[in-house]
Amino acid sequence: MAEQMTSKSAYGILRQYLRARPELGFGKSLLDVLLHPANPFDARARRKPRGWFVLLVLTGCALLSCVVYFNNLI
Repeated sequence: MAEQMTSKSAYGILRQYLRARPELGFGKSLLDVLLHPANPFDARARRKPRGWFVLLVLTGCALLSCVVYFNNLI
């Protein structure tokens, strides 16, 4: 008869499985969305951010700085 599994043991098995597979995971998928695709021929090459992400970050920083400046929060 098979042993009954607890939630902690199932979580431990899932965690080991995901650590053994570095190509899976939320962090990896998030980086794939925000950065250009990796170069398959050069694993050390840096990945540049996508244009829409840079524009979104700069717009957010400009908006935040306007809110801080005009509300005298400094």
